[in-house]
Amino acid sequence: MIGGAIIWYKPEWKIIDLICTLVFSVIVLGTTIGMLRNILEVLMESTPREINATTLEKGLWEMEEVVAIHELHIWAITLGKFLLACHVKIRPEAEADMVLDKIIDYIKREHNISHVTIQIERQ
Repeated sequence: MIGGAIIWYKPEWKIIDLICTLVFSVIVLGTTIGMLRNILEVLMESTPREINATTLEKGLWEMEEVVAIHELHIWAITLGKFLLACHVKIRPEAEADMVLDKIIDYIKREHNISHVTIQIERQ
C-alpha cells in the first residue's frame, strides 16, 4: 500500500514497488527463521534445547536405588511438550513401583517433561 501510494503520487518512482517488496520479504524471512528451526527440531526428534540431558541423567544416578541407566531418549512432539523414555536398572531389594514413582516425579518436577516411559530392570 505504501508503494502504491508513492507510485500514485510520483508515477516515475516505479522502483519503489521493488524496494517495498524486498523490505517486506526480509521482514518475513527474519521472523520465520526461528520458527522454522524449532519445527525442524521437532520433526527430527532431537533433544530439546530446554532440557539438559546430562543434568537429568545425573539426577537419576543420585537416587540410591538406581544402578544403571541406558537407552535414554528425550524428544519433543510439539513446542513445549516433551517426552522421555529410558531403561533403569535398580537394586534387587528395591521396590520397583516406589522407584518408578520417584523417578517419574523427579523428571516431571525438575525437568517439566510431561510424558515419561520408564522400563525397570533388576540387577
